[in-house]
Amino acid sequence: MQIRKTLFDNFEAVEIKTSKTRMIVVTGVGPRVAHLSAIRGKHETRNLMFWDSPRKYRRKDWLLMGGHRIWGTRPLGDEGEEAYTADNEPCKVRMGSRGITVVGPEMAAYGVRKSLSIKMFDDATFEVESSITNVGDMLWSGGVWSLTATLPKKGCTYGFPLGDDSNWDLFAVVIPKTWGGHTTLVNDPQFSFTEHCLVFTPGGREAKRMVQAPKGLMGMTDPTEKVSFLKHSPYVLDGRYPSNCNLALYNGPGNFMTEMESMGSEVMLKPGQTARNTETWALRDPVDWKKAKEFGI
Repeated sequence: MQIRKTLFDNFEAVEIKTSKTRMIVVTGVGPRVAHLSAIRGKHETRNLMFWDSPRKYRRKDWLLMGGHRIWGTRPLGDEGEEAYTADNEPCKVRMGSRGITVVGPEMAAYGVRKSLSIKMFDDATFEVESSITNVGDMLWSGGVWSLTATLPKKGCTYGFPLGDDSNWDLFAVVIPKTWGGHTTLVNDPQFSFTEHCLVFTPGGREAKRMVQAPKGLMGMTDPTEKVSFLKHSPYVLDGRYPSNCNLALYNGPGNFMTEMESMGSEVMLKPGQTARNTETWALRDPVDWKKAKEFGI
């Protein structure tokens, strides 16, 4: 494994490269993961992440930019203005032998600081920990969302394994019809169900679904690149989640991006305490979400 400083889109960044994976984390803003690709011998796949180099997508001073980013949500207001606080300032980075930690500047209005830690498990599996620390002297409450903006190409599909395989197996799917100037269809042909999975096939229409998924797993499959990008985050049985859902998907108009979101359970932080949403990321052989019955990293 190699870890070295580099530039990405004119931002200071760190590249983590193994025999099977290349990841770039920008440190000039964020923190954010800007690039993820699989390596097979001499072939390297495209960047599976969406990255907005023209800075086309924004809300006031907040830039979407893309890649993987951290949101701090407000209880009972998970898409409040706080979630769109600009994170455009340089970060500090600590580099180790098996990974890195990138620490953002203090968000003075809320008394918190965002951090992103990457740790390699093996050449194609790694831990991505998104965290928020209360650095003020007052209480803070909320949840840590881990939002990963992928770039869907022709033939890409996304899957959310459903249920917990118990003998009393229930799950919820929430459809936000309208929110913040956005809309989604209820009867959307981009979504389909198998007995085991919610499947999304990007068709160019804006769409969103939130899912109560005890397995905590979701993924993207690119059949052309012959790879699946999987994300897993533990589900807290009695955790407080927005609309009781721990995973979500958003597809932008024209398929400009498809965002895979894991939502950490909401907590109250005393000064000095940290809330974490820890995901396992893996690049694997392609999963056929419409046919698969068993799922795992």
